[in-house]
Amino acid sequence: MRKVGIGLDIGGTNSVAAAVSEDGKIFKKEIRRTPSKKEPRIIIKSIVDLLRFIKEWSLNKRFEIVGIGLGLPGLIDFTTGVVEILPNFPKMKGFPIIDELKKYFSYKLRYENDASAALLGEYRFGAGKGVDDLICFTLGTGIGGAVLIDGKLLRGPEGFAGELGHITLDPDGPLCGCGNRGCLEASASASAIVRRAKEIISEGKIKTSLSNYLERGEELNASIVAQEANKGDLLAQKVYEEAGKWLGIAIGSLANIFNVHLFLVGGGIANAGDILFNPMKDEAFKRALPGIRDKIEIKKFKLGEDAGIIGASSLVFFND
Repeated sequence: MRKVGIGLDIGGTNSVAAAVSEDGKIFKKEIRRTPSKKEPRIIIKSIVDLLRFIKEWSLNKRFEIVGIGLGLPGLIDFTTGVVEILPNFPKMKGFPIIDELKKYFSYKLRYENDASAALLGEYRFGAGKGVDDLICFTLGTGIGGAVLIDGKLLRGPEGFAGELGHITLDPDGPLCGCGNRGCLEASASASAIVRRAKEIISEGKIKTSLSNYLERGEELNASIVAQEANKGDLLAQKVYEEAGKWLGIAIGSLANIFNVHLFLVGGGIANAGDILFNPMKDEAFKRALPGIRDKIEIKKFKLGEDAGIIGASSLVFFND
């Protein structure tokens, strides 16, 4: 009987569950809206319904379910399984999410931060395969991060380590959702890119096609800014160049701290391509120390948007 792990990647907008083999092959994937602003019982019901859907599909296909792996978007205390911070789920603070899910499923249940799950997916099956020291960034509405040293995730006592999006780069910089100022997330995430684009537009010094979207009453997003940047729009290019530089500063600093050579970058923002990666690489090499800079590699996720779900499912197959 073929074995599968059920992986769950919980997002602020959508949640994804999948039946995945031990070697990282997705057999079935289901995407559903996440009621992120609702009460915990409603959120748990949506998660349970999604997991049950994949469970029933797997059993109908006569797969053996080894367990359930979760990628959770925030801080879950590993000593208690209680939510400390889930930024997109404000009413979940203090909620015992792991104990609650155990009421519905008798399978082995394992969990990681969603960025850590994505790193494990890339480490085991993607761009980081065979590399025991690496760092990853997930670039979306916010910025997640994870660190792997000697083949082991850096977690810290409560499991909170690796919040790379909250490195302070500018103490007087823009306000971050965490309450601090000048975090990497506040300067290089999707929301930061849109905010910065609007700021420069309001200055009126650079002619831009982005103004057309605003005049039509359309909402800007980071994908639109990337699209226009790749068409040659100077303002959009400036915004992505700034975001890339901030990421490069963080990468160069982390290379100096951890002596890690490989940095993996994923999430929707990574799809912007060279307009983001070129300034990122230039700045990282500039900031890293001699003897380190020439060894740095910055790569895009190989597994793309599936890195998190594949990594989450792999938790039930590996003992680490």
